Formats: sequence, C-alpha cells, structure tokens
Amino acid sequence: MDLNSQTAYVSDNEPAWKDGQDGRIYKVNGSSRMIKAATALTIAFVIVLAAQMVLGQGDSDPAHSGGTVKKNSIGMELVKIPGSRSYKMGSPASEDLRDADEGPVRNVSISNDLWMGKYEVTQAEWEKVMGSNPSGFRDCARCPVENVSWDDAQEFIKKLNARNDGFSYRLPSEAEWEFAARAGSSTPFSIGEKMSPADANFDSRYPYGGADKGQYIVKTEPVGSYKPNAFGLYDMHGNVWEWVEDIYVRAGYAGMPADGSANSSNGDPNKRVRRGGGWDSWGKALRSANRGWKNPRDRNKNGGFRIVAIEK
Repeated sequence: MDLNSQTAYVSDNEPAWKDGQDGRIYKVNGSSRMIKAATALTIAFVIVLAAQMVLGQGDSDPAHSGGTVKKNSIGMELVKIPGSRSYKMGSPASEDLRDADEGPVRNVSISNDLWMGKYEVTQAEWEKVMGSNPSGFRDCARCPVENVSWDDAQEFIKKLNARNDGFSYRLPSEAEWEFAARAGSSTPFSIGEKMSPADANFDSRYPYGGADKGQYIVKTEPVGSYKPNAFGLYDMHGNVWEWVEDIYVRAGYAGMPADGSANSSNGDPNKRVRRGGGWDSWGKALRSANRGWKNPRDRNKNGGFRIVAIEK
C-alpha cells in the first residue's frame, strides 16, 4: 500500500486506514505505533513537497528533462540550452532516406548558452505581440501559430525585442536548431531510430524506421501534446515546420560556419531553411538532420517557428 496516497486514522481502540482514492476504511492489524510512524512519514513527505513548491516559485524551474526554464514578459517559456559543446551535424550516408544536402557530417561548436522556446510560438503568444492571428487552424490558442512567413517571424521578433524584457531574441541558426533537436542524440530522431504516431504530429500513414502506421490528424495540435526531448523541448519533430535564420544551400555544409552561427551570406537569400517537419509531413522529414526551404515571403499552414534568446 502506498503510504503517500493514504490518510491515517489512529485511535487506541481501532487503528485503520482510509483510502484516499475509493474512500473505504481498512482495518490495520498490529501496533498503532506503526500507524503513527507511517503517518509521520506521510506528514514529512507533505512538508518536503510543500517546500519544493515554494522554492520552485519565481522565474525559473526545472524543465521536464534538461535545463532551467524561465518565462519572459508575455509568458513564453524558455529552456536553457547549454553551450560550450560540440556535436556532429548532418546525417551519415547510411541513414535511411537521407538527402544529399544533409552532409557532409561535420563538427559544430555551440559556444554560448542559449534560451530556446520550450514550444513553438503559439497563436496566443503571436496575438499578444502582433494583435492578430493569421493561422489557418484558428480557435486553438495553444496551437502553434502558422501561415507565417520568414519575414513575418522577423517582424514578430522585432516587436518582441522592443519590449526590452532582459532578453535579445532572434531565430535560431540551423546549427543551433539541430543541436537542440538532437539533445545529445546521434540517431535519426532524438528518441531513436523510429518515428511513430505516438511520438509526434505528422502524416502517420508514412512512419519511419518500421514503426506502426496511425491515424492522420490533418491539422496542428496544441504544443506539448507529445513527450519532450532530453533538453525539455517539445515538438522539435513535427506539428509545424520551423523557420531558422539560414540561407539554404543545396550543396550542403561544405564551407559553412563551424561555430554554430547562421549562414547569412552564401547562397540565394530567397531560400530560407525550415526544419523539423510538420503535421502533413512523412516521417522521414521529421529527422533531426532533414532540411527544407521556402521563399522568405511564403506563408503555409504547415509552417511556424520558435525563438532563441540571449540574456542581456
């Protein structure tokens, strides 16, 4: 019996337990000292739990997994992504259904700590800053904003920065995005080799890695509907494609910055990278290394973004 889920009733004549779930009274054989000891344990547990709740109040708290979480001036949750790390960006030639633009695999160093959106920017957050909602799938404040272009995302960021709330905001670089999506993994997805309907919102008629098929939802879902990765970030795979800062180059990563910064000069500036796949993507597009691109003025019901921030 789980002592923490029970309420102890102790009397000299008839010690008993009342179950907190079904309300039944259970007789207890043995010394009432055992009951009192169990009661003391329960009280101690409640005191510790209350203390943790009090200490957890404020502007930061532990993420589901990984770093610290802070809220900004409009209530966006930002997860601390640790810097001073290197990782292998891209996919090896052996990865199933990879594209040539995902290589060559290269070492990239992420020098500084970042604060990244725990979720994709939501419709409610967009409305707080922009005063309107362009989304195709409306009436879902917790769903990601979509139908926004790269240029639109930049305007949102400009207005968010004007609030001067202690953070400097921008889109993540492509290297930062993949580092955050992988969260220490080297497999096609942060969760391993397979992508199933239980893992993300995508066209699950076409899973990846031999995973079972599922029902195609055909729309966005509220952010955080699936499990986070090891950094505590949600929906890095699926839901909506996410704009990043970089110019897309079909030739891949040869000659690209190795310090984690964005490619802002090499290639056609009318091709901007999107990452992560969306609700209408096949499973292969949700791989951490997969790359897509659109014109920075394009708006699509499968496209949104998340932000990164640096503390001032």
